Amino acid sequence: MNRDRDDAPAAGGLARWPHTIRWRLLLAILPAVALGIMGIVLMQYLLARREMLDTVRTAVDESAKHAAANVDDLLRQRREDLFTLAESPLFADYYNNIDFQLWDEAETYRRELEKHLLRFSRRAEVYARILYVDPSGRPISVIERDHAGQAGPVPDIFQKVRRLPPGQWAVSGTEVLPDGASAVYYAKPIFDELGRFRGVFILGYDLAQIRHLLRNLVVGKTGRAWIRAADGELDGISARPAGSLVTSRQPIKELPWTLAVEAPLKEFLGPLQTIRNAAILAACLGFLVLVAILRWLVHSITRPVATLAEAARAIGRGDLSHRIAKVGGDELGGLSAAFNEMAGNLESNLRTNAELQGQLIQAEKLSAVGQLVSIVAHELNNPLGMMCNYSEMAMAQDCPPQIRADLATAHKHAKRCEKVVKNLLNFAHRSRLERGRTNLNEVARCALELLEYRLVKKAGVSLCADLAPELPDIIGDFQQLSQVLVNLINNACDAMEESPRKNIVLRTWRQGDRAHVSVTDTGCGIPEEVRGRIFQTFFTTKPVGRGTGLGLAICRQIAVAHGGSIDFTTKSGDGTTFELALPLPAAEELAATDAPPPQVLLAAVPGRRILVADDEPDQAAAIARTLREDGDEVDVATTGTEAVRLARERGYHLVISDFQMGTAKGSDVYQALKAKNPNPRIIFVTGDILNAEVLHFMEDTKAQFLTKPLVLPELQQAARRLLRQA
Repeated sequence: MNRDRDDAPAAGGLARWPHTIRWRLLLAILPAVALGIMGIVLMQYLLARREMLDTVRTAVDESAKHAAANVDDLLRQRREDLFTLAESPLFADYYNNIDFQLWDEAETYRRELEKHLLRFSRRAEVYARILYVDPSGRPISVIERDHAGQAGPVPDIFQKVRRLPPGQWAVSGTEVLPDGASAVYYAKPIFDELGRFRGVFILGYDLAQIRHLLRNLVVGKTGRAWIRAADGELDGISARPAGSLVTSRQPIKELPWTLAVEAPLKEFLGPLQTIRNAAILAACLGFLVLVAILRWLVHSITRPVATLAEAARAIGRGDLSHRIAKVGGDELGGLSAAFNEMAGNLESNLRTNAELQGQLIQAEKLSAVGQLVSIVAHELNNPLGMMCNYSEMAMAQDCPPQIRADLATAHKHAKRCEKVVKNLLNFAHRSRLERGRTNLNEVARCALELLEYRLVKKAGVSLCADLAPELPDIIGDFQQLSQVLVNLINNACDAMEESPRKNIVLRTWRQGDRAHVSVTDTGCGIPEEVRGRIFQTFFTTKPVGRGTGLGLAICRQIAVAHGGSIDFTTKSGDGTTFELALPLPAAEELAATDAPPPQVLLAAVPGRRILVADDEPDQAAAIARTLREDGDEVDVATTGTEAVRLARERGYHLVISDFQMGTAKGSDVYQALKAKNPNPRIIFVTGDILNAEVLHFMEDTKAQFLTKPLVLPELQQAARRLLRQA
């Protein structure tokens, strides 16, 4: 019943609504208001849509520009890495040693180069392959990811880069590596200081870094960034979303690439129906909340940043012990913790570098001492040679028995000095491995003679040499093996400084197919905690300034180069024994190293003209006197300039010349003779056997030479041999 009453007026009202003023006003106002509201809403929607689209486009453009700049920075860093690494002096050290056929030294520098590249690869973490390829296309050093790799296929870019002029470089297209990763190769030719092509240095840049950068670029929920290269889209970073897109493309400056950022419109253009309602209230509340949040946020960000800046200034002033005390758990806290870790690493590296610098300085001092020993030994050769030569000539004459005996005594002691000088030169001589028949007993005696003064007369050490009487010969380098024993004996002497008993036992013996030599001391022994490191380079237990950490490392290197081994046994406080074991060769191997049988003594060749040139007048006189006994005409020049003048003015059947003679050298005399005769007959005499210039000259000219101190009968036979060819 109530329903009938309620429905009746409503029905009547609806029947007459077009005729009432209220409805007319409503019909007149409501459409206008509705249209107005709809127009305002539509206009606000269109304005908001345009502004949103502009914002989206701007954001996409900025994201594309920023991403392109980041990609350019990454590629530019790869190019800078290429140029920086290609300028490493290790390349020149390697191919210079190859030029001089110093294979062992070249291999050492190759390993240093490989270590250098491996450290760089592990630090950069972005290179799939690093290669140094020689001019023939053979890989010299290969780094695969974070370890030294085996020689694999050389990238095709090698053929392109090898034709580039100095200073140029090239980048390959995208290539797929054996492990499925994508990479581009940066390559640069390497030239020496003479402009000669020395190979190609190649960096294989793993594009995973760029792929990760682009995948982390957030543009909406499903927006994507991708790259198109000249040879197509890069593998793995070219996925595109479907639908209506906002796209921005930016060129990559470093390479012919284009970076594109795409965002779907539907993610940004949702319903825009709540534009007016509660806008002011929301804006006011949002502004107040925003002010509060910004004030807290700015304070929470700027305070740790200011602390970090102050810590950086302290590190810059040299205070490497400075640390940030309060480290939070957020990203800025992580940055502060990383800063503290960096400061700790810098402090540790500074201490390590200081220690290494001290060790290198000590090594340079030892090198300088070795050079000084060589120079002093060379200067002693001349007077010792003359003492021996003149005493021999005097003993050959008729003289009273007592004077002959005195001359023999003087000659014996001069020969003794001559032997000491020879041992010093042998010890100072650093050359490639020169194999020959060698007896470990002789090596041991040489080492003891070199160190006798220090051990017995200065350090008060008791020496015992237990040498096997019939020890077989081995094949080895006498000088290098002497160096091993000298190092071991010196270490034994140092280990006994605080010991009440100072005894060293040097023993040789044969065991199976090996010859052994050991050095035993009664020193303090080697502590257990350092026994595994004593053969490491630059590791030493000696005080600063006394040890370089090179001695035992060199000993092991020499032992391995001879096919042998070196080991030790020790007890703390009860001495140490170092034992060197070397393989015994077969009989035919020893026979191949034997010297040829002695030549038959030649008779004199009288009537020849000979020039003797030496800036030591007494030495020149002794040589001239010996040659005149053969009936030859001998001219003497005591300066290099005079020798050159006589060689140009007069014709000589033979010239005997010192090499170092002040203003002019033996090489100048050689050139003066060669101007008159393309095959000059000349014998050089020199004591400067460690001078690289002298050795290279002798090797290039194939000239005969004798070392000082001279043995006059040997010189006489050499002169007779050449005079027979005149």
